Amino acid sequence: MIVAINEWFKLPRLGKEFFVSLMKAGLVYDKSKGFKADANSNLMAISSILKRALGEDFEFVPRCFTCNSMIECYSCAYYLICDVKSSTSSCLCDNCISNGDAFAIYSKTLMKKMS
Repeated sequence: MIVAINEWFKLPRLGKEFFVSLMKAGLVYDKSKGFKADANSNLMAISSILKRALGEDFEFVPRCFTCNSMIECYSCAYYLICDVKSSTSSCLCDNCISNGDAFAIYSKTLMKKMS
């Protein structure tokens, strides 16, 4: 399962032990919206817990800062030095990085989000 960082998602009932472990790792829970990993979440720990609980791979990925598409971290040139596991929200996808005006578009997006 692949889930974007800072977005709500649903999970099946996992039992009290898994739920408590997820809450201790910083996963946010809302009865009506479901679960969300935010800037205070330990993404590596949550992914590990959910992998055990669900019996399948579970991965958090960032969204591109400018175009909002999901980013496959493993294909990023900065993967080995990036700390995406700490919920970064300033990543750019390959398409946006390769755009000749990447910095200008990033700056414009930043100004728009700040206003």
